Amino acid sequence: MSNTGWKEDLARDIEAYGLGEEPSAFEQLRAPTIEQWATEVRRVGKEFKLVITGQARKHPDYDDGEDVCTAAIHWFDRKGRFARSTHRLYMLGEQRGDEIGIDGITE
Repeated sequence: MSNTGWKEDLARDIEAYGLGEEPSAFEQLRAPTIEQWATEVRRVGKEFKLVITGQARKHPDYDDGEDVCTAAIHWFDRKGRFARSTHRLYMLGEQRGDEIGIDGITE
């Protein structure tokens, strides 16, 4: 992914993922990983965005183990292996595991 033409990079990646492709081995190797991750939907004005929170590993802007929250996620791999935000691919490590099942919701 380049700093210029990010819209084209994002569109190309989403099209490829939609066709069943995965990030290359090189892209996966250089992508930061989020461990102990969970998804959240956050309100931004009248809109909502999906984000991933967790602990960073190999992130260029954060120390390993530091809590992070991604920018809006544009693609989330249905098998929970990777996610793509506007400017970055993230590999997903171990999920947090604090999800509430449908039977666990109380009113």
